[in-house]
Parts: sequence; structure tokens; C-alpha cells
Amino acid sequence: MALIFNFDSLFDERLKEHRFDEGRMRDLREKSLKAKEEVLSDIKSQKRGFSDIVYNNEILDATLKLADEVSSRYKNLVLIGIGGSSLGPRALFKALRHPFHNFIGGRERGMNIFFLENVDPDTFKATFDVIDERDTAFLVITKSGSTVETMSQFMIVRERLIKQFGESGYRERTIAITDPQKGNLREIVKHDRLCSLPIPENIGGRFSVFSPVGTFPAACCGIDVQKILAGARQMNELIINSDIDYDPAMKFSRLMYLAKTDYNRNILIVMPYKDSLLDTAEWFQQLWAESLGKERDRDGNIVNTGTTPIRALGVIDQHSQLQLYIEGPHDKVVMIIGVREFRDKIDVPLTLQNFPSVSYIGNHTLNEILKLEENATLQSLINAKRPSFSIELDRVNEENIGALMMFFEFATAYSGSLYNINAFDQPGVEHGKKILYKALGKPGS
Repeated sequence: MALIFNFDSLFDERLKEHRFDEGRMRDLREKSLKAKEEVLSDIKSQKRGFSDIVYNNEILDATLKLADEVSSRYKNLVLIGIGGSSLGPRALFKALRHPFHNFIGGRERGMNIFFLENVDPDTFKATFDVIDERDTAFLVITKSGSTVETMSQFMIVRERLIKQFGESGYRERTIAITDPQKGNLREIVKHDRLCSLPIPENIGGRFSVFSPVGTFPAACCGIDVQKILAGARQMNELIINSDIDYDPAMKFSRLMYLAKTDYNRNILIVMPYKDSLLDTAEWFQQLWAESLGKERDRDGNIVNTGTTPIRALGVIDQHSQLQLYIEGPHDKVVMIIGVREFRDKIDVPLTLQNFPSVSYIGNHTLNEILKLEENATLQSLINAKRPSFSIELDRVNEENIGALMMFFEFATAYSGSLYNINAFDQPGVEHGKKILYKALGKPGS
């Protein structure tokens, strides 16, 4: 695990009246201590399971065993899920596999993986245009088993498979990941006699990436899950065993809390300078938004709290969003996620020497240009008095991705305690579900 947290830039004197106040950080110390104690107490009592899951060898062994069986029999894996049931697996896949993994031959590099998330009929049909169902396994993930988007697509797939391959062929090709005891999908698993893996009861969907939700599809497509969990464990232990002033997740949480409460900065830009980390930013977007965007605090007071995470991609969004960040409203904090080393080094040739306005780019590398652009963006933001900071990975690998995701999960849990809100529910989306259920004719709706 090699992550560097560069929070000091939020205190840079160039920010002038917009620099963060170190005194206010000290003022938050007692509140932060209580927040950390609360989160660790919830983990110790097993009320929250996102931390302990990385030590659960029983679930891991069952996950790896089933992944080995499935990947030895089928070429493709179609994951049916949405939200926390797909964003984590997709983030791992995009970060840790070749950008064009599904186009590279050879089963030794793992299964191809396709994601059925949105209920867009054209995407659904297009997926079946490019797979051979005879050589495809289907993974349905929903903890409740009542997610309309997931269950509607599963119902279509179920009928297709039974029609083509019979009950036994459907059963052989279908895996479910759901609640271990209850819910519609658990009942279907029993009825249809499907292979399944559990989502522990004390882990919510958006915190489930280290459960079979993330580890099973990752293992199927050839990712070293053991290394992901090793990195997550290292970060877990660093956070748990550190004083709050040295706990990176708590420092992040305190700073983002001050951004909202003291400086009215309600937007958090998440800007990786690595294509493969864009889906990790999307995963974080759900984790942060759904956990912290709450109408009421735990005492019932109306607070309408939370900050809005927005993903951007360096360097692409320097040419679309950066103008707003530098000259627009003072309502944002920018978090840049950088990478020091890349898998490949690509040289720019020394050519076009008759055109000095572009030839100066020669004799550099794409690697160098990307890092220089990252630094230029950070410095330009600070020079424009726009609070910004960076997190740097030495490289994108399993250990660092595991550590980064565990860092964000702890930071989110801490932030819930700082705001005195429940970071583990999502009451705001329930009303829309009720409207949908009634429109679809759900009994009792």
C-alpha cells in the first residue's frame, strides 16, 4: 500500500481569505474523537460490517471457490445489478484489468464481464448481441431482492435461459448474491436451487465492495482479490490504530466537514488523472452522496445536509469543466487523485521541427505530460484561490485500490458522525420507489 495524502495545500497562503483555518481543525478535535469512537464502537459491536469483512476468510474461501468453478466453465459473466451492487465491481474491473479486457483472447486472463445496470432496453438487447449465452454465466446482485431495475432484467434472463437450456441449464449458469436469510431473491434462490453467496446483514450496498458483491466478479475476471483485501486491511489497521491527527480518513472528514459548515463549499470535485480510476470516482460519488445527503439528523432536526460529489477526469475535463472551477462560484473543493507510475511508458518523438509551436512537445513522454498537467491544474486552482488537494497512488494495483476504497468508506462513516446523521440509510429514495411500485401495480402499494 502506497498512498500519499496531500492535504496541506488546503492551508496554502496563496488561497488567502479562502485558506482553511488550522485553528478550526483544532477546535474540531473533541468532536472528531467522539466521531471516531462511535464508528469504531459500531464496528466492534458488529453493527457495521464494512471493516471486518476484509478478515472474513470463510466468505472469501467460498467466493474464490465458486469463482474458480464458474470461470473454468464459462467465457463471459453478465452482472445484473445497480447502485452499490454494480458500481463497486465495475470500479475494480476498470481499475485493475486491461482497458479493453473483453477484446483480449485467452481464458487465463479471466472471464469477459458485462454490466446490465440501467433498464435501457437498447443496452439490454445490445448485450445479448455480443455474447454467446451457451458460454455465459449470469450474476444477479441485490440485497433486498426487490430492486425493480435488477429484478426486471433478471426475470427476462431467467426466462431466456430456461427456454434455451431448460431448468438445469438455467440453474448451472446463474449465481445470486443477496441477503443470507431474507428477501425476495433469497426465496428465489431456494425455489430455483441456485448457487449463491451472501451479503452480510450488517453491510449496506454502497459499502459492499469487499464482500462477494465486489470480490466474486473481480475473481472471475482474473483480479487478485487477496491483494485487494490485503491493501484494505493495511488501511483499516492504519485508520483504527492512529490518533485522529494521523488518521487520514478522519483528517479528510474534518476538512470536508469544515468545507461545508465554515466555508459553504457544498461541492466536492473528484478528479482522477488516470482513465482507469474514473469508475472509482463514480463509486465514491454514490458512497458520499447517498450516505451524507440527509434531510434530518439523528435527533430529528431538519438539517438538509451533505455535499455534492462530482466526478471529473484529468486531463479531459480541463477542457470542459476547469474554467468553472477556477472562475466560477466559490462553492467547491477539488480533490485530485494522481498516479506516480504507469504500466507503460510512451515516448513522444522529436519531430515536426519546422513547427516550433508544437515540436517542443517532442522528447517528452505521455507519462510526463499527464503528470505535468496534473500539477499545473492543482497549482492553477490554488493560484486562483480555489481550495484543492491531492491523493497520490504510487501505481494502480490491487493493494492500492483496496486501500483507497477502505479509506473512503471510513471517511464516509466518520462524516456521518460529524454531521450527526445516519450515513447508512437512504430514506430520500424510498418515496420515488413507492410511486414506481404503485405505477407498476405492486400489490399493497
